Amino acid sequence: MLEAINTWSDYRSKVREFDAVLEHGKAVGAALTGLSTPAAAHVSYGAQIFIKLLSHGMALRRLAPDPGQQAPRELWDQPSMCALARCVIEAHDAFEYIAGQPATDSERGFRIRLWELHDATRRLKILGGVGSADPGVAGILADAARLQLALEAHEYMASLPAVPQAELRLRLRRSDPPEFHLGRRQRCELSGVDADWHKAVTLQLSQHVLTLPYSVQRLLQFEAGTPAALRLTAMPLLFALPFLARAIQGMDQLIPGRAPKPPSRTARTMALWRELAGRSTPGIE
Repeated sequence: MLEAINTWSDYRSKVREFDAVLEHGKAVGAALTGLSTPAAAHVSYGAQIFIKLLSHGMALRRLAPDPGQQAPRELWDQPSMCALARCVIEAHDAFEYIAGQPATDSERGFRIRLWELHDATRRLKILGGVGSADPGVAGILADAARLQLALEAHEYMASLPAVPQAELRLRLRRSDPPEFHLGRRQRCELSGVDADWHKAVTLQLSQHVLTLPYSVQRLLQFEAGTPAALRLTAMPLLFALPFLARAIQGMDQLIPGRAPKPPSRTARTMALWRELAGRSTPGIE
C-alpha cells in the first residue's frame, strides 16, 4: 500500500482515489437528509454514526496536502491527520457493532443497550469528576439504572457462554460496562476485517498522535518531497480509506434503494479498498 508511493504523482493518484470515494460518501450522506425516523433503532444510529464518520473523513482530507499543487516543501500537521484517521476507524467499528454486523433482533437490542449504558456511565464519571451540579445528571443516572436493569434481565445475556457472561455481569455491578461485549478480534471476524491488519493500522496511527519521542523525532526527520515523507503524508488517508469504503457499503445495505450508485470507476476503487481490509497487513515503520 504505502510502498507504491515514491513520487508526488503517486501521492496525487492515491489522493484522487480518496476524493472519489469521499465524494460518493457525501452523496450517500445527502440521501439521508429528510430520512424519516425508522422503526429500527440500529438503522437510526447507523445513519448518525455514518455522518460522524463522513465528517472525520472530510476534515482529514482538508488537512492533507493539495495534490493539485507542486510537491509541498513545508511540514504538515501529521499528528492531526492521524488522529482523524483513527476517528474514522473508531466510527467504522461502532457502525459495524450497532448496525453493520449480522445479528438477531435480541442481540441487536442487547448491543444497543450496552453501548448506551457505556456512554451514560462514562458521562457520569466525567460529570462527577468535575463536580457538576447540572440538573441533567439526575436524568442520566435514571437512564443508566434503567439500562443496567434491562441488560441484567435481557434474554441475550442469559444466552452468553458462562465465562463471558460472568465477566460482563461483574463489570455491570462495578458500574464499568464495556463499549462492546465482543473483543476486537471477534468483531473483526464478524465484519470480515483482518484483525491483525486492524490492530497494526490503529497502532501505527496512534504512534503519530501521541507526543512521545518517536512521533517528535519523526517530524524532525521529515524531508519534504522524499518517498519516506510522501508515504508518511499519505498514510492517514490510505489507512482510513478502507474503513470509509466499508462504511459506505454498509450504509447502502442499511437503506437499500435510497443511496445513489457510485460511478463504475469509483465502485471498482471502493471494492479494491474494501478487499484490502480483509486480507492485508500494512508496512509498519
